[in-house]
Amino acid sequence: MATIKEIATKAKVSPATVSRVLNYDKSLSVNDTTRKRIFEIAEELHYNKKNSKTRKAKLKTIAIILWCNQDQEIKDLYYYSIRSGIEDQAKRLGYQTHIYYEQDSLDDLDKNVGVIVIGKAQYSKERLNEIERIQKPTVFIDADTLAEGQCCVVSDFHSSVQEVINHFLNHGQKDIGMLAGDLADTYDKNNLIDFRFKDYKRYMTKLNLFNLDNVYVGKFTPDSGYEAIKNAISQRKKIPKGLVVANDAMAIGALKALRENKIRVPEDVSVISFNDTTAAEFANPSLSSIHVDTHEMGRAGMKVLADLLNDGLKVCYKVVLKTQLIFRESSIN
Repeated sequence: MATIKEIATKAKVSPATVSRVLNYDKSLSVNDTTRKRIFEIAEELHYNKKNSKTRKAKLKTIAIILWCNQDQEIKDLYYYSIRSGIEDQAKRLGYQTHIYYEQDSLDDLDKNVGVIVIGKAQYSKERLNEIERIQKPTVFIDADTLAEGQCCVVSDFHSSVQEVINHFLNHGQKDIGMLAGDLADTYDKNNLIDFRFKDYKRYMTKLNLFNLDNVYVGKFTPDSGYEAIKNAISQRKKIPKGLVVANDAMAIGALKALRENKIRVPEDVSVISFNDTTAAEFANPSLSSIHVDTHEMGRAGMKVLADLLNDGLKVCYKVVLKTQLIFRESSIN
């Protein structure tokens, strides 16, 4: 449900004009085009005149839970965009939202009518147990939880990982490495939390091309990507011809390390990352990246939760959104 102010902003008129049009004020001097536009926008935004004055009192709250803190969210706009999509759709459907970052207590989580969790592998078992104990309708975004009996929204990363690898192979680049992500200080390179790594390992093993020495690990940030590739160059003096990177943030750090060591991109190493955030286009060189409509992921997650809340939906289902490989300067195309 929308407010008069929101309709006025979109219609580019004053709130007073919107109010008078929606109340059929015949003394108002406004042309038919503007009048029609106001009614169309009011309908589009689900404006309900009867309930508009009591709207705030009746709003129910949705919990949005993130694995990261606010600084990490801003550094990787992937998660910020998902949250923004949730909030936009919640507003349209008449819900308000409450955000819980990694440091926030979940003691009052049961006050919310439903829960949306962004990610899954990044959370501790204790945190996930806290969420599960609430027993509220829950939707996971960016985590495939269907087999565990939870509704979820994911992007088709399975196909996109293969698409990236096949692109490298089609350009004669059989030596393909990956800069994967893991949040732990100590980790097993064979069993990283990064689901893109799992698809990479599976497909490269099938092709008989998997080499654990070609796997590097960062913490999803530019600094960690820089350090991972810088260390790899100092230890091996060689980087695979094709490099799959788990997100744009780490890829930007990797590009800096390659540039400092006079390794040319894409002539010496082709780089393709994931998420296609705004930063990808303005990297140096600009990043080829798998485009993920993160805002739509958030909107879809809220729609699924609304199904659970409003329709009493008992069936567990998964929404899969398509991805697209966007070619820029960092890969041979």
